[in-house]
Amino acid sequence: MRDIYRLGRCSDGADHDLFFSQDAKDLAKAQAICAECPVRLKCLALALEEGLEYGVWGGVIFWEGQAFHRKRGRGRPRHSEAHLPVEADREELFELVKSA
Repeated sequence: MRDIYRLGRCSDGADHDLFFSQDAKDLAKAQAICAECPVRLKCLALALEEGLEYGVWGGVIFWEGQAFHRKRGRGRPRHSEAHLPVEADREELFELVKSA
């Protein structure tokens, strides 16, 4: 896992707190960093294999052991975000990350 971390965009001076925040906006910023990362698919695969509980790994939010493509903020979703998935299975997660 450490090799993936050293090769990832999250090690390029990014604010590590973003990747473990409870704020949906911070998590979205972390996902944007992951979207440009060359090892995001490997990172996601390792996170799924390791059963990680929390954080943004490979552009996917892990929350209480569940993998989410995004974390909704409080209240009603924005109209522009209504079509976006929240939860996804393993295959969907890889497709979402590949297309990001």
